[in-house]
Amino acid sequence: MPKKDTTYERIERALYKDREEIEQMLSPREQEIRERMMLCVAKKMDSPLVEDSELVTFLMHGCGGNATPVSQSQAYRDIGMINRLVGNIQLAAKNWYRYMIVEGAKKGYQLAIDSGDAMADKEDNRLDFERMIPPSFEPSDDITLLEGIEPITDLEERRKELRELARSMAKGKAVDAEIINEEEDE
Repeated sequence: MPKKDTTYERIERALYKDREEIEQMLSPREQEIRERMMLCVAKKMDSPLVEDSELVTFLMHGCGGNATPVSQSQAYRDIGMINRLVGNIQLAAKNWYRYMIVEGAKKGYQLAIDSGDAMADKEDNRLDFERMIPPSFEPSDDITLLEGIEPITDLEERRKELRELARSMAKGKAVDAEIINEEEDE
């Protein structure tokens, strides 16, 4: 029994045929899929770095009113077929941009050498790590040395309150805690 062609294979064979031939080769449903694929390929050619998620949205909204809207799952199936059809346009575009950047850098470097302004042939300024002195820190319990920290008046009483609060929280008793509102203090 001969193998039956898949939808993708039939569409691929009919891609560049005349409209009359397409109508004979493809069912109306396959013609719709082909039309969506062609619209997405055109969008990818206009903007090679377009994300698949944007193409899904494009397909789900009917390709800008040029096709019948499809479900999200059908849109992902279409994108799979499109990527098989045209290859990875994104990868080719990225490689092209990399190539252009590298070529531009080479030309800029050559211009710098020709004008005698290139720094590549000179040694970098060496840092003398022997002369660098690390900061000296002295431990202290004086909080007034820190900026923005105010000393707590009656520190021992506040510690007792907080310990009692922690004990009551551990025992499961609800205790009201004093809320200090900084806006009222100012």
